[in-house]
Amino acid sequence: MSQPTSLRDRKRAETWNALHRAAAQAALSQGLEQVTVEAVAAAAGVSCRTFFNYFATKEDAVLGLQEPAVDEEVLAAYDVDGDLLEETGRLMLSVMRSIQGGGDDEAGDRGELFAKYPHLLHRRFQYVTKVEQLLTGLVAERLAASARWQAMPQEFDVEETARMIVLVVGTGVRYVMWTTFAHPTRAAQFAALDDGLRLLRGVLKELQ
Repeated sequence: MSQPTSLRDRKRAETWNALHRAAAQAALSQGLEQVTVEAVAAAAGVSCRTFFNYFATKEDAVLGLQEPAVDEEVLAAYDVDGDLLEETGRLMLSVMRSIQGGGDDEAGDRGELFAKYPHLLHRRFQYVTKVEQLLTGLVAERLAASARWQAMPQEFDVEETARMIVLVVGTGVRYVMWTTFAHPTRAAQFAALDDGLRLLRGVLKELQ
């Protein structure tokens, strides 16, 4: 989770981590089928009701999935009138990283879980879709507020344009996630983003 700033935030982070660790360890040692919300909650010392305040499903707890969040500093720096591919790529990677809680050192365990239980990839993809939906709204707002964009001939509406931008940029970001799967640190992923976007530019040029 993000760095807690208050006692309440710290306690919430501790509970989240306890639930995630209990669920992940149980899935790895006993098998996903044997994991129950009741057992995970008991191992973390909380009630089942508290569990559902943090995770919608046991699968989310096992993987450490969280609702997408936007870093306000990253959003403030987002310039829709700049290099749109790079600007949106950096914003999207930041939000994409927010859905994956736990430490970067858990990549090996997640890989093992995905290999054993491929349907967990579908669950993670549902969170990626949430990222795309969130970003589509944010990009649409910025396009609508941009004098430059509004002065351009508009064949499609702002929402459609924003959705296409996010889907195209998402191809590059997913490439980054794939290439850094074994070592998904922030530094590694943002370094890989430059290569991913450069490759995407080249491919788009060839497709024109």
